Amino acid sequence: MGDTKELKLFSIDILNLPEALGRQEHVFANDSLGIVIGGRPFNSSFMREGLIYHVVESRIVMVVEGQANVSLNLENFQMEKGMVVLTAPDVIMEMQKFSADMIVIGILFKNDIQVRDNIVVKTTPEEFAQLVRMAYLIYDIAKNKPFRHETVKQLVMAMASNVEYIRKAMMQSEEVAVPSRQQQLFQRFKALVNEHHERERSIPFYAEQLHITPHHLSAVISKASGHSVMYWINRAVILKAKVLLRTSDLMTYEVAERLHFASSPAFSNYFKRETGMTPKEFQNSK
Repeated sequence: MGDTKELKLFSIDILNLPEALGRQEHVFANDSLGIVIGGRPFNSSFMREGLIYHVVESRIVMVVEGQANVSLNLENFQMEKGMVVLTAPDVIMEMQKFSADMIVIGILFKNDIQVRDNIVVKTTPEEFAQLVRMAYLIYDIAKNKPFRHETVKQLVMAMASNVEYIRKAMMQSEEVAVPSRQQQLFQRFKALVNEHHERERSIPFYAEQLHITPHHLSAVISKASGHSVMYWINRAVILKAKVLLRTSDLMTYEVAERLHFASSPAFSNYFKRETGMTPKEFQNSK
């Protein structure tokens, strides 16, 4: 992997939204909800290019202006105006790049919002306008005192459901091109890596899960992504290792055990080979 990257824990428990996002016209945060309308990541004291975030809660992000390159659990996305992201809990997100004019609407709800899959969808102007109105309604209701927890929860759930419906309708549209067999296999492979990388790091394991030979898997992944099978496996392992090293009280040997390495030295050697620094050096770095 070469270059090292900073990792941040991104959770409503530790994030002061008004302080982190700078002066925004519409910002609200309490123990259950965080919402910003008109957020500018470029001016934020928290969001930075090149950082890795462990996104704890489910959230909805709408791109009002600008563009960004973002990776969610190893999958890269080009974000632009009119796109909406709905993330499941415990997502590893890499902020690769975003434009200076980027403006977003972001909503996160700590409890009880069931989101199973990450969704990135391009909406129509009409669909986007509806979602904006829903966001403003959530913001307006959230400001009431006392905080109407159940009402706000239902509104956020309705908004998430609407995003899921938009994605489903898009997938069913005849205008949506069906991914090639190679791309379909690549997506299935990445899903398996996200599920099993803490324990399984061999090409034969993933080939067996996909019912193909290791040689065929290597050829398809290389052609579909421009990277090797081991690149994707190692990337997932290192991202999880960085999360554990930075956002938990685990010692290096405990992280090694969690990731099923034979020993702490074996994990340390692996980590240094992939990042250029030892786990301890990474923990102590800014």
